[in-house]
Amino acid sequence: MIKILLLATRPQAIEKVKKLLPPGVQLRTALLSSGDTIKFETAFTPDVMIVHVENVNRQRLFGIMDLRENDAYKYLPLLLIGDEKNYEVFEQNVHPGSDRSIDSEADEEDIKNAILGIIDLRQVEEKHILVIDDDPVLLRSMRSYLEEDYMVTVVRSGKMALKFMEKQTPDLIFLDYMMPEWDGATTFQLIRSTPNGKKIPIVFLTGVADKDKVMECLALKPQGYLVKPVTKAAVLTKLKEIL
Repeated sequence: MIKILLLATRPQAIEKVKKLLPPGVQLRTALLSSGDTIKFETAFTPDVMIVHVENVNRQRLFGIMDLRENDAYKYLPLLLIGDEKNYEVFEQNVHPGSDRSIDSEADEEDIKNAILGIIDLRQVEEKHILVIDDDPVLLRSMRSYLEEDYMVTVVRSGKMALKFMEKQTPDLIFLDYMMPEWDGATTFQLIRSTPNGKKIPIVFLTGVADKDKVMECLALKPQGYLVKPVTKAAVLTKLKEIL
């Protein structure tokens, strides 16, 4: 899920832009006021910033200037909505400036496309995780663990995974070791035999904690394994270790 921080100099502009956002995004909004810091939930870390400016001056930009000095916000993709005069004031004072811009008087469809473009710019940078498991409950859990920070695809068999990989290359794969038809070992070897699967990190998910099964997993030289039931903390820790 893409998280957007929407900033504007007027409440009406916030409402205007909100209507143009695609469904399914998580949104926080704040007003740019002279001399004020930007206030929103500190737990919210956006993926993209959209800034709508009208009649802007340096004072009204102090909040966004402070944000851009923070490492968490410094390099977030930023779409600026405003006319040429406001654009110049913004670029002179905010560093880094905008990644893309569009005139506030542009057609709604053009502004929509600009918003989608800045979201696409962020999604290019997102890591894509593939989860392979025959248990739909586990797949739902894994999706909920990952979707806030990663692009996630879940499939219920090795065959479905190979079909998916004909068109896309994930950045990491979580693979169930015990599955019907193609088990984890078979799926692992088939993935490694594909042109785009030779170097993808693979982490086994196994419901069997006995030593022999763990040794079978490790003999295939995966990048790791997790014993079910897996927790969100364990999954995210493993991802940070590898990616």
